[in-house]
Amino acid sequence: MDIFLEGLSQVANISTVLWMSIGSVLGILLGALPGLTATMGVALMMPISFQLPAATGIGLLLAVYCGAVSGASIPAILLGIPGNPNAIATVEDGLLMTKRGLAGQALGGAVVASFIGGIGSLICLVLFSPLIAKMTLAFGPAEKTTLALVGLVVIASVSGDNIWKGLLMGALGMGLAFLGTDPYSAQLRIPFARYLATTPLAKGIDLTSALIGLFGISQVFLEMRRINLPAQKVPEVKIDNIFPSFRKILGMWKIILSSLGIGTLIGAIPGTGASIAVFMAHNSAKAIAANSKGKLDMPGTGVIEGVFAPEVANNAVTGGALIPALALGIPGDAATAVLIGALMIKGVTPGFHLFSTNMALVYAIFITMFIANVFMAVFQLAGVRIYPKVLNVPPQILMPIILILSFIGAYAIAGQATGVAIYNMGIALVMGLVGYFLKRDGYPIAPIVLGLILGGMFEENFRRAVKLAGGNYLVFFTKPICLLFIAFSILSVVLPIIARRRRGGKA
Repeated sequence: MDIFLEGLSQVANISTVLWMSIGSVLGILLGALPGLTATMGVALMMPISFQLPAATGIGLLLAVYCGAVSGASIPAILLGIPGNPNAIATVEDGLLMTKRGLAGQALGGAVVASFIGGIGSLICLVLFSPLIAKMTLAFGPAEKTTLALVGLVVIASVSGDNIWKGLLMGALGMGLAFLGTDPYSAQLRIPFARYLATTPLAKGIDLTSALIGLFGISQVFLEMRRINLPAQKVPEVKIDNIFPSFRKILGMWKIILSSLGIGTLIGAIPGTGASIAVFMAHNSAKAIAANSKGKLDMPGTGVIEGVFAPEVANNAVTGGALIPALALGIPGDAATAVLIGALMIKGVTPGFHLFSTNMALVYAIFITMFIANVFMAVFQLAGVRIYPKVLNVPPQILMPIILILSFIGAYAIAGQATGVAIYNMGIALVMGLVGYFLKRDGYPIAPIVLGLILGGMFEENFRRAVKLAGGNYLVFFTKPICLLFIAFSILSVVLPIIARRRRGGKA
């Protein structure tokens, strides 16, 4: 108890609260701007955190982290453009709710879901961090390969009515992920490698730039086709009721618990991140809704369940990612890697040494994580009535602004490397054109992004697992965790097909 009070004393001061409130607002704004990720926000605040006490500095970075992850849902819901990869799965239902005049409910529901995910994963972090940290040590290359397989199989569930189009787009995404340099032989795998070896393309396609192009710039091109058409009256957004009813939230308890578990566990596995978790949570929510006998609406049709599932999951990743970061010194994602760097610069070494010698700071981090989630919910809810006003901006004004912000986001990723920045802008433009033609012809975009995210992870871990097993490709069927993931992959395909046939039979 004395150690807890000592940790509380490090946080309970005006300076910490003020810096965390600034960090939370900044994080929400960064998350809402396409291409400006949570990792970038945390990195931008690191120089300031160095001048602050350890608990205050970490609190500032955590506030930016939580705010940016949650803030990405704002453009995803209002414009169909995810602020960062964490919000990709929120786009479908969030944008459909906006078109139905329910943007306020979608935004409010996303904040509630984000708070539930953040606090739920924090509880798991406090109670189970030693146990979950030990479990993640069991994930070798074979386990990570089958985990990537689960994510790739989810492509079928995010492809709309035409599964084959979705699988084709997923294959395209994986093909793009393989561009660049072979991770083992260092051979270039790009067209015209002889001439492009010294260009940034040798490192592959930047994910964030591709994301900006596929979702942001492509949408601008689509809207340009309708720019000269008579202006349509934008339906008034209902924002009187921004909270889902308490009964509705209780009715989604299975979806919430499933998404919370998925987000926390995926976050605790180093090198995975929220991009996988949100699709797995959305897929799980569909399976739960299909078996709810009509008590839950089907995600993917513009319902709050489809917003809740990914938003609970991506914010649960924030707490889950801190588990290996604090207990093992291994970052759960890119943002926690920056946090570990900030701790080490402060002279604090994450891992067993931190828990055994400086438990007061550990408690202080837990408390700042709680405050960060509270501030995120308060500040984001405070703007819910303002965000939908963007829908009233004429497209002749809004589209150029989105295009400029998209290019700024792609440029800013490279920092001071001008050549790389121009390359990123070029990638965003090319992928925007590709996304435009695909959207125009009814091809889904989300599977491309999923293939881009998981392609490299799948290949690297697959080859490493087979090599460690002496060339034995059956290694994936000899490990219990691998078998569990393979079974889950099969069920992810079979259950939606069975549910679809049942619905077709009833119709």
